[in-house]
Amino acid sequence: MNHRHGETEAGRLGDLMYQLHGVLGPSAQDFVDIELPRHQLRALFVLVRSGPMSVGRLAERTEASLASTSSLADRLARSGHVEREPDPSDRRRVLVSVTPAGQELVDRFETRFHDRFERLIGAMRPDRRVALEAGLDDMIRAADELGMHTRHEHPHPHTGDAS
Repeated sequence: MNHRHGETEAGRLGDLMYQLHGVLGPSAQDFVDIELPRHQLRALFVLVRSGPMSVGRLAERTEASLASTSSLADRLARSGHVEREPDPSDRRRVLVSVTPAGQELVDRFETRFHDRFERLIGAMRPDRRVALEAGLDDMIRAADELGMHTRHEHPHPHTGDAS
């Protein structure tokens, strides 16, 4: 029997998560004064959250080829958002790290997201906010138990650990 997504519990929850992503995901307005394409901004987010890393590791984390990530790092360096420096522990390797200008750009983008999220959560009933938090914590715990990992490393708000 062929089911559409919304006909199962997981499908209905997935549909709701997709809709929520549309509400919380970046809008065109978020990029008005952001001078970088999304893929470059995504690389900056990875570097801000995880710290300096090799171009190869950045390619893995952004799920891009080594060649395109190397070009991306060059463009970000030319625009002043990252620096490429020799790895102090292995001079043959180059590490990419975020500059203050890159950090400021990520901070500006995150502030917009958090402002929108605060308005949304503030419009919910308190008992629903508590239930939502418990449900999301359960989902994250289940994902950990199943060995699923997120594509983005966000610190967990209660533990500070990266998910």
